[in-house]
Amino acid sequence: MALRQAEHLCPQAVFVLPDEEAVIRIRELLSTALYDLAPTVEVRDEGIAWLDLDGVVHPGEAIREMRRRLLKAIGREPRLGLAPGPFSARLAASSARPGRLMRVEDARVFLAPHPSRALPLEVEQLERLDLLGLRTLGAVAAIGPRELESQLGREGRHAVLLARGLEPDAISAWRPPMFTSAHRQFGEPVEDREALLFVARALCGDLAEELGLRGAGAKHLRVRLGFEASEGEQRESVVRHPLSSQAELFGLVGAWIKEWQPRAAITELWIELPVLEGAGRRQLRLWAGSDGSSDEVIAALERLQERFGDEVVWKPA
Repeated sequence: MALRQAEHLCPQAVFVLPDEEAVIRIRELLSTALYDLAPTVEVRDEGIAWLDLDGVVHPGEAIREMRRRLLKAIGREPRLGLAPGPFSARLAASSARPGRLMRVEDARVFLAPHPSRALPLEVEQLERLDLLGLRTLGAVAAIGPRELESQLGREGRHAVLLARGLEPDAISAWRPPMFTSAHRQFGEPVEDREALLFVARALCGDLAEELGLRGAGAKHLRVRLGFEASEGEQRESVVRHPLSSQAELFGLVGAWIKEWQPRAAITELWIELPVLEGAGRRQLRLWAGSDGSSDEVIAALERLQERFGDEVVWKPA
């Protein structure tokens, strides 16, 4: 609900601002998870995601995969709506039970009984609709666009089109950033190298999963250490072949950590990938020449099976 409405209903509540960095991270996590399921994907800060399924050969499979990935990314079952456009799809999803799909064939019929406060209007404009007796989307749809425009301005015409299921709004396509990173701040400073290697391997796993969802690879790798009461240190390298698996990333990161001679206890660890090759611009890399370790071969096999199915590989050895 609107903040003003919440303050009115609960005047003794304490309102805190959202963590902007966390909001951005969640949005990127969801966008990354859904990026390759459809030509156009949009994710908003309020936790709403749209996929434009026009041109998708198997939309049912894309929806099932969307549910699986969202559940994996955030640990909660998403509510799903399938409708002719983003407005009706959002309301369909809000009507669905967690983990279930609400299908809409006729948007105008579906929207008609919903309250007019579902429209993306300012509080004062919604109050104006209530004074006009337009308390449902069906009532808004029945009024002329020019008539409501005279009351609410441009937003009035737009509201009528939405209520009629005409869907004037287009999805704004998300594009993946060409940079990503993983970070761990230690509650107690770390001096044990094995503990640092354990954390680094986990962070490389998180990055590899994100790269796999994007179909991207890292051309540049940077590791930074933060110390107690002293400046941090870093190492970085531009690699010849894009790195994308946990084994590939940790192979380089782990080697650096084993060689490193920190001058103090470590308080923070960053693994940064400043330069990525964009999704769709490269084929999956197996390994270069004969330099593939068994872990890299297994990682390559898993990437192939994840993208193309288990049957793509017949006799792995």
